[in-house]
Amino acid sequence: MFAFSANAQLIMDALDPTASGTLFRNDVMNKKDLSEIKGSAYIVDEFRLADVAGIKQQIMVRYNAMTDMIEVETPKKEVFSLMKKEPFNTITIIPFTDKIKLLNYKTKETEIYGYLVELFNANKIALYRRDRVILQKGKEALNTYSPAVPARYVKANEEFFISKNGEMAFPLPRNKKDLLETFPEKKTEITDYIKKNDYSTKDEKSILNMIRFISGS
Repeated sequence: MFAFSANAQLIMDALDPTASGTLFRNDVMNKKDLSEIKGSAYIVDEFRLADVAGIKQQIMVRYNAMTDMIEVETPKKEVFSLMKKEPFNTITIIPFTDKIKLLNYKTKETEIYGYLVELFNANKIALYRRDRVILQKGKEALNTYSPAVPARYVKANEEFFISKNGEMAFPLPRNKKDLLETFPEKKTEITDYIKKNDYSTKDEKSILNMIRFISGS
């Protein structure tokens, strides 16, 4: 077990008066050897003011895209991780109104309970983006001609997910056939839209425009 400072305990009491476990100290992000890794585990490095569901006051947060955790900074610059549980499932960054949602979603391999950025949510259709950073292992020097390569954080390609009627989010279809099967009631409209527009599943703006069209927004 670890010992909190008096300041950390005060902010935890304010966030979690019932002591039900809102924050915890994440030993992974406090390891000294992490400072030797090149790059960043964050999409946005600085802490930003946010409204968090279930917490009365605004707090300073940032998203760790490698650990898939929301980090909280206290006034004395101590850093804790927000517990992944209800009711802390919506983080709204101020003043940008960017929303990070904690939810269950499917990938091709498994189901995950984690954070996705909400890009759109209307008329029972939601679009999310998964931001992810991967830790690429370093390599030791084999000889003087093959220098050591330090470990580094590498930003993975963005992944997009959709949800219909409040159901579990799943990967955005990558081709026209799968997209039509996902929205069979909009088959004619989607086909016509793709013919008239330059739709790309790799471009966020293009995807967002398509989902808005499908939802009727």
